[in-house]
Amino acid sequence: MSDVSASPAPSNSRVTVSACPLCDGRKFSPVCLSAGHPVVRCEGCQLHLLNPQPSDAELVEIYHPHYSFFGDEQAAGVAVSRCKQATAAHYLDQLAKSGISGGRLLEVGCGDGDFLVQAARRNFSVEGIDYSPHSCRKSQAKLPPGTPVHCGEISVLAGRSASYELCVACDVIEHVRQPGVFLDTVRNLLQPGGWIFLVTPDFASWTARLMGSRWLEFKAEHLFYFTPTTLRRQLTQAGFTDIRILGGKKMLSLDYVTWHFVTYPVVGITPVLRFLRAVLPKSWSQRPWLVPAGGFVALARKPARS
Repeated sequence: MSDVSASPAPSNSRVTVSACPLCDGRKFSPVCLSAGHPVVRCEGCQLHLLNPQPSDAELVEIYHPHYSFFGDEQAAGVAVSRCKQATAAHYLDQLAKSGISGGRLLEVGCGDGDFLVQAARRNFSVEGIDYSPHSCRKSQAKLPPGTPVHCGEISVLAGRSASYELCVACDVIEHVRQPGVFLDTVRNLLQPGGWIFLVTPDFASWTARLMGSRWLEFKAEHLFYFTPTTLRRQLTQAGFTDIRILGGKKMLSLDYVTWHFVTYPVVGITPVLRFLRAVLPKSWSQRPWLVPAGGFVALARKPARS
């Protein structure tokens, strides 16, 4: 979720980015529109971003109590949870292959708790934080009693320096107003030698190139669009080392993908998916498959004490 403030009277003014948060460049070139918001490219470092960005009031409206691309549809919720837990298991396998298989874990933007459920089963001591009170309640209901789930922005944990061995943020960094500040906060929360695990849409992916302005990740709440190159640079600036790009696959089912395209219709694709979902056996449409998903995973380390 976004780090936008939940103040009682959020600003109605859209936010103009005068300098690139990655390279401090001030020359931007227009690329396309994302939900009516201009997408621009920094000519200095090739970071893509919305500029101007939605106002605080617009983001508060987007992040309503039931924020999710499938709304309150129970069938869609089951399909999404099934895929998210399968994807979480895949991510945890990637972490295990990198030698990370336990310890105190914080998930930023924990949503409905699917990653935390899987991580708890693998001997992590889990903790979550999310902007949405509704999601926090759903997450808490899935986890063992007493599991800490904090509601609010990551800044509410800023005083817990060096508390975690692993911080996970899946599909979060593209939402935040200040990616560098966000990463600084995570670094301070990590123990020396601790790891950050990030998942974010990839502006250099084949899906982004193929779909152009119809790319599914173009949303008003996605304020920044990274590539492995620009995120690596952002992580380096925040003081992380041993940066690894681990690919960009997720576990997705036909049900999940269809719900997504129904919510964000694309001419020529949405009707085909509806048809396939209607004619294929449920065992096929509900089964998650490991597929390229137009994003990428980054793993990086906070330096150990010298």
